[in-house]
Amino acid sequence: MRDSPDKGSKGRPEEPNDRHRVFWIYVLILGGGVLFFFLGGLLMRNPNLPSYLYSRVTGWLGNESNTSSRRVPPPPKTAEDYLQLTHYDVRVLPPDQRGVALALADAIGSAAAVQDRLAALEQNVRNDLQTLRKADALAAYAKMKSSAATLLQAANQQKIFFQSLETNLTQQFEKSGLHEDLAKQIAALFYQGMPVRKALDQADTSEKLASELLAIANLLSETPNKWRVSSNGAISSPDKKLEEEYREHYEAFVSLINR
Repeated sequence: MRDSPDKGSKGRPEEPNDRHRVFWIYVLILGGGVLFFFLGGLLMRNPNLPSYLYSRVTGWLGNESNTSSRRVPPPPKTAEDYLQLTHYDVRVLPPDQRGVALALADAIGSAAAVQDRLAALEQNVRNDLQTLRKADALAAYAKMKSSAATLLQAANQQKIFFQSLETNLTQQFEKSGLHEDLAKQIAALFYQGMPVRKALDQADTSEKLASELLAIANLLSETPNKWRVSSNGAISSPDKKLEEEYREHYEAFVSLINR
């Protein structure tokens, strides 16, 4: 005797709740898949997002647990006193001191962000260098042009940020109500404590690396029929002038890679 069509696989009647459960299971699976791909794409576009969120959360928890940060500090008199304002909860500070503390905190966060971004972009370029050691090296150079251009832009941004940091801070302090001389003293003292030389050297190296990579890629793409590529990616040209130009950029590129 056959089971009636409204019974489940085990012989019991199918209930409306069963259909609801199946529906919600499909919704959870599809929703989870969409969320997974969204988060994956977000992390690929913003590789420093986890560390940024972690620092923000731990910083907030630290401020909440540190009762001393909620105390109103004594009125600052020197540039050193103003630099200490970053250790206090800005909500308890007077408007002028709050403006200084927020400007300092923003400068610290921005400095870390531009350096992390540049380091990540340069590492991405270095990770792709292995593709240049294959028979399709010409295509690999063309593919790396966009990442090299992005690296070059990030290096320029880091240079501009640190070169203008002291001036920008001085202007922000003055807008908060500080006298020009005191604003300059605070900005100068803060600037001295930042790894400015290291950051500028890092930006300079990344800029040169990206420039040489772009120069090679552009040279190869502009004269596509003038080059021979071996199985290990070695590139040569019967045109002596092109060969010399390529070698000049390639040797500089390799020197920067090995730093």
